[in-house]
Order: sequence, then structure tokens, then C-alpha cells
Amino acid sequence: MSSSLQQQTPRLIGVFRLVLILLALMIALPAFVMGAEISHALGATRAILAYLLGGAILGSIAAMTGAAGALKRCTTYELIGEAFGLNGARVVNGVLGLSLLGWYGVIATMFGHALGSVSPALGVLPAWALALCGCMLTTGTAMMGFRALNALSALTTPLKVLLLAWTFGAALRGGTGALWTYAPSTLTPLGSGVSMVVGGIVVGVVLSPDICRFAMSPRRAALGAGLAYGLGFPLVMILSGLPSLVSGERDMVKIMLALGLGVPAMLTVVLTAWSTNAFNLYATTLVARTLAPREPAWRLALLAGVIGTVMGLLGISALLLPYLLGLSIAIPPIAGIYLVNVKLGTPTQAASWRVEAFASWLVGSGWAALAPRWGWSLTAVAALDSILVSAAVYLALRLVRTAPSRSWSA
Repeated sequence: MSSSLQQQTPRLIGVFRLVLILLALMIALPAFVMGAEISHALGATRAILAYLLGGAILGSIAAMTGAAGALKRCTTYELIGEAFGLNGARVVNGVLGLSLLGWYGVIATMFGHALGSVSPALGVLPAWALALCGCMLTTGTAMMGFRALNALSALTTPLKVLLLAWTFGAALRGGTGALWTYAPSTLTPLGSGVSMVVGGIVVGVVLSPDICRFAMSPRRAALGAGLAYGLGFPLVMILSGLPSLVSGERDMVKIMLALGLGVPAMLTVVLTAWSTNAFNLYATTLVARTLAPREPAWRLALLAGVIGTVMGLLGISALLLPYLLGLSIAIPPIAGIYLVNVKLGTPTQAASWRVEAFASWLVGSGWAALAPRWGWSLTAVAALDSILVSAAVYLALRLVRTAPSRSWSA
């Protein structure tokens, strides 16, 4: 399947285009909310430090996952298949697919409410109708595959960065005094802020091979993914988070409207939801192709779009906080496992289930969920802990499993 997927793109992409595509996924409505929340929790100086430290962690992991995708020319789900076994991968990929569809539904709902607040003319329409229109647009884009994502990112990413920079400049036009004098009512530890930065987008890092497999080389994939997550994402957080400290408003769309940026606000809402949810459906389609390889990609994208739309209309956004918590615990260990597997090489003996991979996934997820309560955290970032623990456990189990064969042959 790897070769057939590669044929969907006319050519391999360089570092700059890779950064554009990944940035298109990061500049999203939930990122605006996260930037405002972290800025208000930490204050300007400590928030900037949290963004930079979190970006350094994300960039380091993304460089490895991106390089793995380019090296193997595989999607994330094919890398998972090599590590977890054929049937085991279906379980893991099913979890990833549900998480992507849930995220799709959350963004679709946010899109409907945000677009309704931008214009009085649109505000008379029910939020579900606006959300449905956005879902139709993103589903159509995802049905066209990677070429559409590539073209969409080239068009929208520079514009979205410009709109964010415009809002940032307009918000600070009256001076920066309020920015640096703001003090949170409750002191939030810096480590918690870093954990929020990492946990909020680490799922995208795990899925980096889906895009980076089209990079010209593993080195370019590592550089592009590292720059996008290590520098690009902190920039997005700064541009979206700091204006909220000056205005006192945590909603980026309302900040833009208060500054008289009605048209830019509408463009920002449409472009961010369009590009982000188009990728969510594209990634879900890649998952579905591992479960139903004979089905055409466009049909799987259409089905995923319908399911994600229904999830959004049924109100999955009301479960946003527990949903994000579950993702930050269950998804990151998967990256630790498939990275070690790429390094060691897939076991030559075919297997439907690879117990060592599932055991490592369970231990890594359990550590992320329970270790902070017992004060056993390796770092201040639960998602990073889970990756490190799962990678270490998987490495140990793989070495133990192959040790007898090595000693026997010696």
C-alpha cells in the first residue's frame, strides 16, 4: 500500500513545503484557545518560556517521527503495523481513527459557533448548519487526497500567519504595558505550562509520518518537522496567546472583532478549520485503508466525513477536556514503540499480534496516567514520560526476546 499512496503526489517535497503543510495543521481554533489559556495561567514571560521549551520537546520528537516516515516511506499506520502486528495494528489504528474523528467533530462545532459570532448575517443561522457547511468543504478536500492538502497549505498557511501577525500588531498598538504587568491570580508551575503545550499537539507529532513520508530525504523530513514544531508552533502560541493578555479576552475571534478586523476574523475562522479538519479526515482515511484496503480512498474519506460530522453535531465538544486528557495518555506511547521498531528493524517472523508492543503501550499509558499521582514522574511532561517509558520497555522486551537466539547462534 505504501507504493500506491506515494503515487498520489506528483513529486517529493522539500523542507519549506513540508513546514507549510505542518504549520497549516497547527494554526487551528483549538490552538488559539490553548494559547490564551496558557498565557493567562502563566503570564507573558513564563508563557513564552513554556512555549519555547514545549516547542523544543515537540520539535525533537517530530524530527524523529518525521525522519522515520521518510526513511520507510510509510504512513504512521504502516509503521504501527510493523511494530504491533497485522491484527494488533487494527486495534491501535482504530483508536487513532476514533481520536481523529472526535477531534474533527470538536473543530467542526467550534467552527460553527465562531463563524456565527463573526457576522450578524451568519449569526441568524443555527451553529449546526454552519458546522455542516464546513464539514462539506473539508470532506470534499480530503476526498482529493494529499495533492489537495499540499495545494491548500501553500495557499492558506502564509495568509493565516499574516492574519495572526496583523492581529498581534493591532492588539499591541496601544502599548505593551498591560502585557508585561499582567499577573495570574493563581501561580501555575512552569512545568504544567510546558506539559499543556506538548500535550495539546503531541498527537500531531505522532502522526507526522503521514506527511513526512513525502519528504525528499529523512534528513529533510527531520529538519522540516523539527522547524515546524520546534519554532513554528511556539510562534503560533505567542501570536495567538499574548493579545489575550492585553485585551482581557480569551477568544481570538472576539479579539479580532473588537479590533475592527471583521473580514480577517472570518478568513481566519474559515481557513483554520478548513486546513486542520481536511488533514484530520485525510489521516482518518489512511487509517481506514489499513482496515479496508480494497475500498477507494475517496469513499473512505466521504464515510469518515459523515461520521465525524455526526459526532460534532451530537455535541462531542462538550467532552473536550476529558477527550484531550485521554489523547495525551494513550497516543504518545505509540510513537515511542514504532520509533524503536524502526531503529531495531521489524522482526523477520510474521505475527498477527506482537505482545511486546502491546505490553509497552500499556505500561507507557499507565505510567502517564498514574505516575504523577505518586510523584514518580521522570519529567514535568506526562506525554514525554509516556514516550520515554514505552520506548524503554519495548527496547528491553525486544532485546530479551532476541537474546536467546543470539547466544544460541554464537
